[in-house]
Amino acid sequence: MMGFLLLAACQPTQQRVVVMPQPEPVVPDTSEIDEAEARARFEAELRYQRMIADLLFEGRKALNANRLLTPADTSAHAYFMRVLAIEPENAVALQGIQDIVAQYLQLAEQASRQGQFENAQNYLRRAEQVDRTHAGIAAAWAALEAEMESTDVVHSINARDLASQSAALTAQLAQIAVQARDSGAFFLITAPNDAQARWIYLQMQAAVEGHRLRGNIELGDTPTIRLIMPTDGDA
Repeated sequence: MMGFLLLAACQPTQQRVVVMPQPEPVVPDTSEIDEAEARARFEAELRYQRMIADLLFEGRKALNANRLLTPADTSAHAYFMRVLAIEPENAVALQGIQDIVAQYLQLAEQASRQGQFENAQNYLRRAEQVDRTHAGIAAAWAALEAEMESTDVVHSINARDLASQSAALTAQLAQIAVQARDSGAFFLITAPNDAQARWIYLQMQAAVEGHRLRGNIELGDTPTIRLIMPTDGDA
């Protein structure tokens, strides 16, 4: 019995192996990071769109104020070109460039009609500076050449004499009125404001009492009177 107990005591003890579960990988929470990045991208895009909108607004404002090419940094051309440097296909900026050319063509046509041919040439050169490929420039040059070759007579009016309604100007207007009557010319009076234009007309009409002069009035910075001479077939 004693031997049995001894043998039993010498039996090796059975060990149980416990397998510990592997920890699951920790997934970092990136939701806050993604949201911050999205917010930053949104705010950057918003700043960009505001910058473009501000440049276009300033460009249209300069265009309406007739700041076409000057001053160099705050002209309509400068603002629109800044936008096009960033967005070459921006439709508003591209249209703004075309509007600048159109305004120069209009100024050239007005100056030509008033006999201010040098000013008209300068306006057309500026139009070419903005967009040499514009389809209307060639036609404007041709129209200007035709105006310069016409037989019309342009009389310059001294602005100070006009402002003071001087006797010397009254005498000059009488001579122009007689020339218009005798030649059958149609007159175009250009003056800085409507009151001055009407005063010119009244002085001319008074000088040829009994004869009704035919003409028109328009506003412009430089006062002139253009006598549009009749061509063959004119009544």
